[in-house]
Amino acid sequence: MLYKTLTAAIITMTLSTSTMAAMTIAGTRVIFPGNDKEVTVRTTNKGDNPALVQVWVDDGNLSADVNTMKVPFIITPPMYRVEPGKGQSLRLIYNNMALPKDRESVFWLNMLEIPPVYKGPAKDRLELAFRTRIKIFYRPKSLDKSTNNLGAKDLKWTVSREGRKVMVKNPTPYYYSFDNMTLFSGTQKISVNAEMIAPFSSSEFSFAKKSSVTGSFSGGEFSLLNDYGAAVVGKLKATGNELTLENLK
Repeated sequence: MLYKTLTAAIITMTLSTSTMAAMTIAGTRVIFPGNDKEVTVRTTNKGDNPALVQVWVDDGNLSADVNTMKVPFIITPPMYRVEPGKGQSLRLIYNNMALPKDRESVFWLNMLEIPPVYKGPAKDRLELAFRTRIKIFYRPKSLDKSTNNLGAKDLKWTVSREGRKVMVKNPTPYYYSFDNMTLFSGTQKISVNAEMIAPFSSSEFSFAKKSSVTGSFSGGEFSLLNDYGAAVVGKLKATGNELTLENLK
């Protein structure tokens, strides 16, 4: 049975120590083209011991039961063992569940590294289960193959000084994932808690700090993650409370 929820990576810890996950997933996201029936995802054991791994797909609702959740992908093998320094390829298969044809859909690939059974003294017991989650973007046939040039010029930006937030409107059929966003006001640099914005929607991102903003906004900068997980940097110029794209590279 799948783990229904795992809100903390630590299952049991009675001994403090430094540790890290051994299993890794190639890439930081999966792009699933609508023309394909399946894609391959590579996982690797970079640790010194064999790893037992469980994988599944969810729709982003962490409080839901993944055993009854309806998702458009089957992943196989769902559980496997990987020797140290070796890898395992996963088949992510589209099950023909109906999805929007005019925009991207997003789901999550989960990889749980299950700790080995500890046979030593109970007082030294340390059991850690590491979960890695990356996004799966389903891109229907009607959309372009890639968004590596990122149509950020189509995004609409508005700053609310009173509300201490930035509203971003996305009129495109693509998801955009922000790595970071900063606004400039005089000598001030104001970090913004920017995240992912869905197709044909608007999102409000709050300022990271509570300090007051003095003077007018002169512009800003941001970075978006492309299909390969690399950052694409954009610069903004301000006209009153409106921000427009100055350049993108």
